[in-house]
Amino acid sequence: MSKTVIFDGREFAEKKVKALIPKMIELQEKGIIPHLVSILVGEDPDSVLYTNLKKRAVERMGGEMTVVLLNQNTTFEKVLEAINWYNNDPEIHGIMVQMPLPASIKNYKSKILNSIDPRKDVDGLRDDSPFVHPTAKAVMDIIDFANGGLDLSKSLQAVVVGASGMVGSPVCKELKKKSYKVVECGVNTYTLKGETLQGDILISATGQSKLITEDMIKDDAIVIDVGSPKGDCDLDLNSKASFVTPVPGGVGPVTIACLLENLIIACYNSKVE
Repeated sequence: MSKTVIFDGREFAEKKVKALIPKMIELQEKGIIPHLVSILVGEDPDSVLYTNLKKRAVERMGGEMTVVLLNQNTTFEKVLEAINWYNNDPEIHGIMVQMPLPASIKNYKSKILNSIDPRKDVDGLRDDSPFVHPTAKAVMDIIDFANGGLDLSKSLQAVVVGASGMVGSPVCKELKKKSYKVVECGVNTYTLKGETLQGDILISATGQSKLITEDMIKDDAIVIDVGSPKGDCDLDLNSKASFVTPVPGGVGPVTIACLLENLIIACYNSKVE
């Protein structure tokens, strides 16, 4: 068995962002500065961290990001009001609402997300979004990288743990688009270990630390850990997996790069002739 490859998400993301630079220059020459708005309700520490990382990445690329801070007790109507304001601003190219929402308005999540102008839904969370969810896009990019750029979708089985979640669901959707056979699981799946052991590709996106252990993975599997903030997997660096994404430094940086990619696409779709 060959040595496990530990994926360097930061290096991979850096290459993706560099590939966007020519398009960024073209936009700037037309007087267009990509501008993202992130609406943050409450002060969840992880949400604040992720928002700051996104802002740093957007600004480093030469774009702008406005963070709209709303307090923990903000009403559903106030969130919609903020979204509508930026929906109608032609200088704003992307709008996202940081998840999770506070308990007081979490039942309105679908209405909130579906109120974003689809042309600006760069987080890909509307039911009919034209954009691929950045994390799902990141996972697919990483799978392609792990497979050496080869399309092995018809020969590999993918197991997704946390398949019904906000991240797991779009990941399953993208895998199926590529014709992977997908097994969908949850934390409470009775036969979870039996299912994960069948996965040539094992993706976990539950946020439950140390859920996936060494004895749950197939020999030479590709293991993609999308759990946050600490990761779902508890694996040795010399794992029996062939390829592992670490947390931090794995899927996260690539997700941000994919968000930037969506923002550039939104600019071209709305502005560039």
